[in-house]
Amino acid sequence: MHLISRIALVLSGLSVSLIGLPASAAGSDNAPQAATPSASAVQQQASPSSITEQKFGKWAVQCTTDRAMDPPCQIIYRLASDDQKQIATVISMAKANGGPVGMQLALPLGFAIQGGVQISFGTKFSMSAAVSRCTIQGCLIEGTAPDNLLSAMLKETSGTITLRMLQGSNIVLPVDLEGFAQAYKTMSQKT
Repeated sequence: MHLISRIALVLSGLSVSLIGLPASAAGSDNAPQAATPSASAVQQQASPSSITEQKFGKWAVQCTTDRAMDPPCQIIYRLASDDQKQIATVISMAKANGGPVGMQLALPLGFAIQGGVQISFGTKFSMSAAVSRCTIQGCLIEGTAPDNLLSAMLKETSGTITLRMLQGSNIVLPVDLEGFAQAYKTMSQKT
């Protein structure tokens, strides 16, 4: 079984959504900062609404019809297994009312979280990000996306997420940025 297929099994049930969560966490240019949903955001998530999805290359813009949700839209990327049946990694970003861009990165279990995760785009951008929390389905990096991360994602065509496995080896997950710039622009126009 291909490595991405194996780690995708862990995340197959993980659902990532930033729609309706506050963008209240202040960010730095060095690492995503932790964000915590407010009680009103949790109540809003229970509201019935429909979600629309518009695809841009490997990225998609998802928006809710529930006008009480802020932000109403998010962009999302899913890295699937070779057979496209399992999700290995999910990146989600949302921006509320001109505030900072919130980001959530869902990763599989089984890697050494103490060292964080290495995120790279092109040859000029690289950062380490700490894991915010882990669930029975996978681990999450949550917070505010630094401006230099967004700039690199808008300029580059690909990137990687490198995980240090418990056995000591590294796993490199590819991130295809085809469609990211258009998805980001579309999301920004809808918030």
